[in-house]
Amino acid sequence: MIIIGAGIAGLCTAIGLHQVGLKPQVYEQAEQIQPVGAGLTLWPNALKVLAALGLAEAVEQAGSVITQTQIRSERGRVLTHTNLQDLSTRLGHPAIAIHRADLHRLLLAALPERTIHLGYTFDRFEQTETGVQVHFANGTVMAGEMLLGADGIRSKVRQQMWPEARPRYAGYVAWRGVAEGVHHLTQGGTSESWGRGQRFGIVPLNERQVYWFATANASEGEQSSPRDAAQEKEELLARFQGWHEPIQSLIEATPAETILRSPIADLRPLPQWHQGRVTLVGDAAHATTPNMGQGACQAIKSSLTLAQMLGQPDVPDRLARYEQTRRQRTAWITNTSWRIGRAAQWENRILCAVRNQLVAMTPTSIMRRQLVAAATLP
Repeated sequence: MIIIGAGIAGLCTAIGLHQVGLKPQVYEQAEQIQPVGAGLTLWPNALKVLAALGLAEAVEQAGSVITQTQIRSERGRVLTHTNLQDLSTRLGHPAIAIHRADLHRLLLAALPERTIHLGYTFDRFEQTETGVQVHFANGTVMAGEMLLGADGIRSKVRQQMWPEARPRYAGYVAWRGVAEGVHHLTQGGTSESWGRGQRFGIVPLNERQVYWFATANASEGEQSSPRDAAQEKEELLARFQGWHEPIQSLIEATPAETILRSPIADLRPLPQWHQGRVTLVGDAAHATTPNMGQGACQAIKSSLTLAQMLGQPDVPDRLARYEQTRRQRTAWITNTSWRIGRAAQWENRILCAVRNQLVAMTPTSIMRRQLVAAATLP
């Protein structure tokens, strides 16, 4: 088995394949593995899979349990508050906030040596009835029984299969950062504050670090323009001036050069994920906007499903079965997350006031049921 991409989906798939007795080889275009990214949330559906991979306990120790979550207005008014204290008891696992680099480190450590090959940029593949040949930019050609494209939302494997399937820009950009030494300002829970065309999220990672993200509407031309790191931070401080604390404090406590800025995009649900002996997994197959906190969770679940299918050689059409098992569920996440993001990014003053009032009037029990339903979705 050849896997393209050593991100979350690629590594989880490789771990799952090793568990069923296969020996995948993972090829990554980066020359070295570096601790990159910011924070992410892993809901109980992801922790259940990580438990099957033997990693749930280590992930919980490396991250922070999410005990409560809020939606607030830009001035700090609490629109809805959901207590998650008993999530672990009810669902078998808690929700965890973790630095992406810490999760990546744990996944890498779970794989045997010489599984990951760095500095291999995918170029193209050729397949026959019995196998796949993968060509890399450095001239290397590798052969395998199957090819698994885990190379992200801008997947080159997917591009060869379906050139017309391209990322869909959501109309807004996101900044992500990790602030040190300000955990005491967050009161322990996660929150997302909604303004007009802008949002700010706060996610404590551990006793030292707080992950935060900010969004703002932007045209496609605006989102792609290059920015200086110091100017980027100053823009953020200006954009969120007057918003409730600790928003300004978190931005100020984050080194400018570590703040990440990227357009928010997803992938319209594909009618098919595989061609012959080649298939897609993770963001390459079902990238979603981050509005439900399910991007990494769905990638992890798809990885284990694929590995388990491939570990059953007597099952016909294993790639088709994997796709049938996962495609409908991930499409629901993609479409629902897109709709949530559109409403959360409204700019019209009247619509935003109505939106916030509706959120505030929704009973806590309903908000909790919706959150738990998303957190337990396979």
